[in-house]
Amino acid sequence: MLFGNNLMSIIYMIPILLLSLSIHEYAHAYVAYKLGDRSQKYQGRLTLDPLKHIDILGFISIILVGFGWGKPVCVDDSNFKDRNKGSMLVSIAGPASNLVLAVVFTLILKVLYLTGVVPNIVSTSIGGTIFGMFVMSIQFNVIFAVFNMLPFPPFDGSKVLMYFLPYRWKEYMYKFEKYSFYVILVLYITGLYQYIINPFINGIMYLLELLLNL
Repeated sequence: MLFGNNLMSIIYMIPILLLSLSIHEYAHAYVAYKLGDRSQKYQGRLTLDPLKHIDILGFISIILVGFGWGKPVCVDDSNFKDRNKGSMLVSIAGPASNLVLAVVFTLILKVLYLTGVVPNIVSTSIGGTIFGMFVMSIQFNVIFAVFNMLPFPPFDGSKVLMYFLPYRWKEYMYKFEKYSFYVILVLYITGLYQYIINPFINGIMYLLELLLNL
């Protein structure tokens, strides 16, 4: 479980989850819109309103098991001048937005350190909760970004990978897509996915820690 067994910490994190998921999906929609796909505007996805982006089952799943999803943004790539490049840019926009959000939270935490706010309040229960929220917000956005960059359909990483693959390999990816759910399920149940994403998560967290300590 991503947020442990503390019910209050889960409640405190709900606004952060809503914000992070909404920005992720909004980033997809915004880039698609800028590249010429106006359907995002008609679908009401060019907004940070969580109600437009949250999938209830996916949201509950994040809280309970640490793995979930938002409401996918449907993209009509026929509206792009370059369909392959456009699809890649739209796909990478979501994870990139979460990494930017992680950096923003890190910088806010750094300011709170420099101004003496954190040392003064962290010993109190409310201060400790606020500090914990910032730390978990950073961790969640890093994990969410890296997880979404897994190179398996339907994750964003698969569409990014498709852009760089030779044509003949793309055919294999299309065939693999119908079995990808079972592969992901096996990776998750066995915990093998951690060996794939943990090095990237640890590397990014290390860089953010360096930024915090500058």
